[in-house]
Amino acid sequence: MAALVIESGSRQGAVLALEPGIHVLGRSESCQQRLEDPTVSGQHCEVRVSPLGVRVRDLGSSNGITVDGRPVQEAELLDGQRLGLGDVILRAVIPPAPIVIPTLSEPEPTGPSFLPDGTPACHHHRAEPALYRCGHCARTFCAACVHRIGLSGGPQRTLCPVCSNVCLRLDGTGEGGAGDSWQARVWRTVRKAFDFRSGQNRRRRRPRG
Repeated sequence: MAALVIESGSRQGAVLALEPGIHVLGRSESCQQRLEDPTVSGQHCEVRVSPLGVRVRDLGSSNGITVDGRPVQEAELLDGQRLGLGDVILRAVIPPAPIVIPTLSEPEPTGPSFLPDGTPACHHHRAEPALYRCGHCARTFCAACVHRIGLSGGPQRTLCPVCSNVCLRLDGTGEGGAGDSWQARVWRTVRKAFDFRSGQNRRRRRPRG
């Protein structure tokens, strides 16, 4: 905490603590820090304490203010400097501002990762083998990471947990892999038959030349 140590006058040795905010120094009872000296005005100066430092400003006093003996109207007050209010000298005690160094977390790996045997690893669980690859962002995932949704009357869809696009099995067994439901297999069979009949109907309707 910043402070002013009185080095002259009747209160020599007293310490005026400076909390963050504005402090008015002078003889008046309305001042936050009173200095009962005839050379000090009723409201002599203002001391502003903020995270940026300590600044002092004259409030139109009769005898003015000095910093290290130099008359000023307003100035930054540094540690060890002497602030003069008339015949009263105060030494500034200003601790250095704390320096906060943010803790940087290790960035999440974005490139492909492989296990020691060359098997692709899961993007989220680097020690687990990947079973799926996203067709959009090309990231690979284990079975626990992907999202699965079932379409009405259609096959199950496996979606990327990062970009929500379709993932494909790395072993080439299809989007749902060996875990495709029997409903999905029946749907594919019906769809193939429907496509075959539709093709026949189109050929029959084609006008003869």
